[in-house]
Amino acid sequence: MGNFIKSLFFFFLFLCFIASSYAQNCSSYTFNNRNRLTNCNNLPVLNASIHWNYHPSNRTVDIAYRHTAMTRSNWVAWALNPTGQRMVGAQALVAFFNSSGALHAYTSPIAAYGTSLQEGPLSFEVPSIGAEFTNNQIMTIYATIQLPEGSTRFTQVWQHGDMSGTTPQIHLTDGDHVMSFGSIDFATADAASQPSTPPPPTPTTGGTAPPTTTTGENNCPPYTFSNRVYRDCSSLPVLNSFLHWNYHQDNGTVDIAYRHTGMTRSNWVAWSLNPTGQGMVGAQALVALFNSSGALHAYTSPITAYGTSLQEGPLSFEVPSIGAEFANNDQMIIYATIALPRGSTSFAQVWQHGDVTGTTPQIHPTNGDHVRSLGTIDFATGASSGGASGGSRQRKRNVHGVLNVVSWGILMPLGAMVARYMKVFKSANPAWFYLHVACQCSAYIVGVAGWGTGLKLGSDSAGVEHNTHRNIGITLFALGTLQVFALLLRPKPDHKYRSYWNIYHYAIGYAVISLSIANIFEGFDVLDPAKKWKRAYIGVLIFLGATALVLEAFTWFIVVKRKRESAKHPQHNGNGVHA
Repeated sequence: MGNFIKSLFFFFLFLCFIASSYAQNCSSYTFNNRNRLTNCNNLPVLNASIHWNYHPSNRTVDIAYRHTAMTRSNWVAWALNPTGQRMVGAQALVAFFNSSGALHAYTSPIAAYGTSLQEGPLSFEVPSIGAEFTNNQIMTIYATIQLPEGSTRFTQVWQHGDMSGTTPQIHLTDGDHVMSFGSIDFATADAASQPSTPPPPTPTTGGTAPPTTTTGENNCPPYTFSNRVYRDCSSLPVLNSFLHWNYHQDNGTVDIAYRHTGMTRSNWVAWSLNPTGQGMVGAQALVALFNSSGALHAYTSPITAYGTSLQEGPLSFEVPSIGAEFANNDQMIIYATIALPRGSTSFAQVWQHGDVTGTTPQIHPTNGDHVRSLGTIDFATGASSGGASGGSRQRKRNVHGVLNVVSWGILMPLGAMVARYMKVFKSANPAWFYLHVACQCSAYIVGVAGWGTGLKLGSDSAGVEHNTHRNIGITLFALGTLQVFALLLRPKPDHKYRSYWNIYHYAIGYAVISLSIANIFEGFDVLDPAKKWKRAYIGVLIFLGATALVLEAFTWFIVVKRKRESAKHPQHNGNGVHA
């Protein structure tokens, strides 16, 4: 019995040893017709592993990315991100089955969330790429990649998702799918489940720091600049932008690098300080765009009004130097040295991008993140804020939206329902009328306040136009005012013109309600709030619609019943003849 227990113990010990050895050394896997890849890491999620050979002589890496539990209706991808820590900026190798049933491997640069993995060149060379599908469940991507200069350690990202025809669909956005990133060092074979922050740069013996930048207190992803180093960085909250800088306290100057990703040669980018205000007007901007000769041109532009075309001109503070570069075929970087206005190191900052027509910058979009790209920056402490609320102008937009949703979008339909469905009850007369008037007058008063805030926003935003929203709003105000006058001109029930007045009143009323709802959704598109607010209003409309449907059926039931009772018990005049 004792020998049996010992044998069983050693058997389980052997199994644990084998399992542990396999978990720690996945390089034992043999690839078909490939040289043995000596390094390997089991990636922590999504049943994937990365195998490679690193060649220090020419800084190339032969890799095999293996993703198990796949089918022919899946896509797989593995990527390096030389400039960030997540998906945006990643340079991906992708594989899926194409329309002819062949497994297709290609490269795809990821410029934004929501990508459909379009084929395109990466920011580094990929001399060869291919793929295979084995055991009816394993997709493997083979490639040789030329590592970017300056490091052998990078962020890696890996994913899989479903196909629809020949179009990759967006992967799941929960569970392991949001944890499939980490770091990898091809030289040391070291890998981590999450990317680590590089240490601060160490000066060389010659006194010059290596060309890199630290992440600073604001958690910027590591990024390597050409022959430049910046100690501090702020990851700006919207528009895929970053601000890197060195502050020189002795002379009050700042060396800055404003980096804006996801750009093309037909875009302009701008970053500015506003020494006198909080928003766009008064901002002193650094701008970059490609000019007519195809060169990237950086210049200064003072912003004196909305609708600016970013004309070149001097700023209210000195800018001793300015330049720009277009890196990785997707990001514009503005370099400058600025002399800070005296008295402070904390200022409002504004950043933007837009399209260029010919050599003329066009107005940027005026919704979504483009109206939230402002905040504050303190060059001495590194503290920054902004992007969430959008300042006082954003608050005015929010007030405008709330006032109009409550008035035109809720009170106005509710008042119409009171008039239509309460008056059928004899006991509710004349209470229904006064309740209807109270609802509609309240809606009109609050709606006029909302309309007024809209006019103020328009006058404060010269050059920013939302024509459809504005035109419907003006029409609503005119029709709503007509309804108020209709109340003053309302004939008595037995007046010969009362039927015409009713037609007019109903037509204008239902037109106002329809236009109100349409314009509220136009406003949602302009304001671009969190989706929960639009869904909440849709929920209110569904509730009102369902209530109206039930009351409509009940109203017709009452009306038909009364007609039948009237038919059974007709009224008679004094001499017994029917009236």
